[in-house]
Amino acid sequence: MQRIAFIASLTVIVAASAARAHVNIPGLDANGQCVGDANSDGQVTINELIIAVNNALGSCARLPITLNFQGQVGNQAFACGSSYTGIGTGSPETHFFPTDFRFYISNVRLITAAGDTVSVDLDDDHVWQYAPNPPNPKEEVALLDFENGTGPCGEGTTATNATVTGSAPAGVYTAVQFDLGLPFDLDHGNQATAASPLNFTDLFWSWQQGYRFVKIDGKVGTLPFVAHIGSTDCVGSAPTAPPTMCTHPNVATVTLAGFNPEHSVIVADLAALLAGSNLDLEVKDMYGGCQSEPDNPDCAPIFQNLGLTFPGGAPTTTQTFFHLESDTAAGGHQEIGVAANATTGGALAPHEDFDTSQPFPVPFNECLGGSGSDCTGGIQVFTTVNPGFVPLTDAEPEESSYPLADGTPVTLTLDAVDSNLSFSIYGTQLTKAGDSIMLGQTPSFHADVMTQVQLSGGATSGTLSATFHFSTTSSAYQSSSPFTLQFQPTH
Repeated sequence: MQRIAFIASLTVIVAASAARAHVNIPGLDANGQCVGDANSDGQVTINELIIAVNNALGSCARLPITLNFQGQVGNQAFACGSSYTGIGTGSPETHFFPTDFRFYISNVRLITAAGDTVSVDLDDDHVWQYAPNPPNPKEEVALLDFENGTGPCGEGTTATNATVTGSAPAGVYTAVQFDLGLPFDLDHGNQATAASPLNFTDLFWSWQQGYRFVKIDGKVGTLPFVAHIGSTDCVGSAPTAPPTMCTHPNVATVTLAGFNPEHSVIVADLAALLAGSNLDLEVKDMYGGCQSEPDNPDCAPIFQNLGLTFPGGAPTTTQTFFHLESDTAAGGHQEIGVAANATTGGALAPHEDFDTSQPFPVPFNECLGGSGSDCTGGIQVFTTVNPGFVPLTDAEPEESSYPLADGTPVTLTLDAVDSNLSFSIYGTQLTKAGDSIMLGQTPSFHADVMTQVQLSGGATSGTLSATFHFSTTSSAYQSSSPFTLQFQPTH
């Protein structure tokens, strides 16, 4: 077949990449990008050139995207009829009984390994998601609903929703971003004629104020407590006319680094939302909580945890309501806790709740530039999202493992690695001894490792290994001893 030579600029070096990196869709290179060199062999065939031209004239291939959400209260799953203690700054014995748990998100985006932001086009399912035609990601919304209308949640609906679906250009994504709330025009439309999920009466305040973006209802003992977040001080030409502006928009922007479409779960945590709220004091006037009043000091900690200024209602980076967890049931993803080996001070240490003598399976992902079942003449690529690193949260004295002090920065360094094995964390590649990455500060980081093995076509490999250690700039802890992880490429 005739080939068109593109000089050295098309020379390709295959590097570690995420599980989404290699996609068997015509017109995409090994990094999931829409270019001419579809098989990343450093040359462009006539067929590849035709595909590239078609992509330029039409559109690139798209991947289905599903965001999985989960409602929690601390480390417990949210459930109607359950009570929870240890919430906020009041008495640890105070019981909180949540009775509603719903919120809107809009303008969903993904962030690539290169730091670019890509919009997700949401599906219009006519129930939980609304998307205009033609698509406009900034005007697309979804409703997450964790209550099921039973027991004390009787004012809600029997149906629940914990997923958001759509599509995005094929690529490697390392973060997810969305707005907690509605765009201005949709917030102030006619609820009586609006499409679902904008027709839920319980979530609508008024024509002027618009919707409750977040609706959390509950009781402290027998007294009501709510967290209703929406735009306030909205001004229009008449009480029955849509407003032209809101002094306090109260739409938060949520950014979650370390996101992986294959296994990440977005947790909405009521305990994190109410951290800093004294539930005992807030019900003293028979009705506690926050309804977005700019003169209500009880709103201040809730706004901070949502990622909003108070009383201004502008987005900040302080949000703690949402965090990422791994769907460990799907794909066998494992987490390694970062701990200390003493109650105070001591050395950093890994804490594993799995058998580290067993290698992580690294499944076959793609054949680059080869053919046949053994990828003759090409490169076999094996990829997995394993392991992840998270701060240890609960002390395990019998294993000499203790949580680190909050605010401790933790760095992971690669000390030794077998050839053909490489890693990527937050988009940064670790390929040789001495490479390192800061995982984050305790207690909030969650760093998933994108592990990749590359073998020549037809080649096989036994177990591969890599040795790491933890370090910190904090004077309170010493660096960890080296620890070794094993990986096994599998077909």
